[in-house]
Amino acid sequence: MAKESAALRKHKAKIASLGMDSDTVYHKAKLLLTVYRDVTWAISEHLEEIRDYAIETGNHSMDYGFRYLADFAPDVEASRFAERVCCICETRMYIDLIDKALVRMKDYPVYGDIYFEILDKQYISRFPLTEPELSEALNIERSVFYDRKKEALYLFGICLFGYTLPELRRLFSD
Repeated sequence: MAKESAALRKHKAKIASLGMDSDTVYHKAKLLLTVYRDVTWAISEHLEEIRDYAIETGNHSMDYGFRYLADFAPDVEASRFAERVCCICETRMYIDLIDKALVRMKDYPVYGDIYFEILDKQYISRFPLTEPELSEALNIERSVFYDRKKEALYLFGICLFGYTLPELRRLFSD
């Protein structure tokens, strides 16, 4: 088994101090980032569908269409429309939380920029780089790249589950 880097041990200790399981945080962080690109694409598609539906309903006017759907549409149609809009808004809120955690991670004083570049170029960017391409682009050896990627996922988990989400809960509980 490979020896853990000092940064990785530090991230795991921070996760433990926040009362969370480090392996769970790592896997949830990786899973969220793995679906991020597809979710953001789907949201943009759903927004276009809603816009097109509003234009069609409003006789070629999006404003009239939204006004009709909000104020005059039959209950079933209005309810279905409201549910779709709420789902999109909720998903957009989750995307914004992930973005906020990524920015927080980028500000981390040790390797923050590298962590951000790794996660951005592999999970967020429209055209992801492969691990060898990313290792070459960052000009770091592959073994170091894999260490930094693992550290980045743990730190992203800390930023999201340890700071960003609790801040949101405090905001809504006050």
